[in-house]
Amino acid sequence: LVIIEIMLPFFASFESRKPQSRELVTLAVMAALLAVLAAKPHLRFTAGEYLGLNTRKVTVAKISPELEEVSVGALRGDSRVIFDQSLMLVNSKYPLKDGDEPELAEYKKTGVIMNACAAESYSELSAAVREKTDSKLLVMSSVRDAQEQKELYGRDSSTAAAPGTSEHQTGLGLDVYVKYFAGQGFLKSKAGQFVNSESWKYGFIIRYPSYGKSSTGIKFEPWHIRYVGKPHAAIIYNDRLTLEKYIDSLKKGEWYAADGYLISRQELSEKVNMPKSYSSAVISPDNTGCYIITVRQ
Repeated sequence: LVIIEIMLPFFASFESRKPQSRELVTLAVMAALLAVLAAKPHLRFTAGEYLGLNTRKVTVAKISPELEEVSVGALRGDSRVIFDQSLMLVNSKYPLKDGDEPELAEYKKTGVIMNACAAESYSELSAAVREKTDSKLLVMSSVRDAQEQKELYGRDSSTAAAPGTSEHQTGLGLDVYVKYFAGQGFLKSKAGQFVNSESWKYGFIIRYPSYGKSSTGIKFEPWHIRYVGKPHAAIIYNDRLTLEKYIDSLKKGEWYAADGYLISRQELSEKVNMPKSYSSAVISPDNTGCYIITVRQ
């Protein structure tokens, strides 16, 4: 992206150039880009992610399952159903409300605190990073309370979100790194590239992808992973969405089938519509006034 921005002035002057001159400039630019990408493997990887070269399209199809109205209270007492916070959208448009409390747990007696729904999947991701890259995935920052977020925002509002608008306050977002490679440098490691291209398999997404600033308002953060669970992570990564665009794509009251799951977004209410037959379900508020219901049949 930086390379493209540097080259923009060349392209901007194309109209004033003769055709032959334009061709020479184009060749020079392409040669420069290829030289940089050849010398910098992590930039080549980043370009591939930006272009979606590692993705596979996930089909999300509208369906009409046989439904019944069920009270939320009854579902909370159903052993097949888990209520968690995995799909809460937190940003400047949808800040946390007074009284919203994260459901936290300590991760494997490490002192790292994260949202309880993310812990098992993070363990699986961490094990995969170790197996595939021989690196130990570490957490630099996980949950923050409102006071910590306020202090960070006060010190530097250009890099820290305003209190109530950071998903670090939910414990669902984790800033990760490996030894010697953190921040933007995370992508220079095999582990960083694995996390960016494979973490969706474990229920995580890169919350602020290189192609997503227009909808998230935040520049690319390859170190910031966010738990959303399955199959949502697969859809978001492979269909090149952001969490904002994904939730917006789920029309209220509709049911969808994707990757062996059924998904529905329904208004927060004392009752919701559920399939008459299912083996398990996860229900999460999305912080926009709805539940997102994820069902395995």
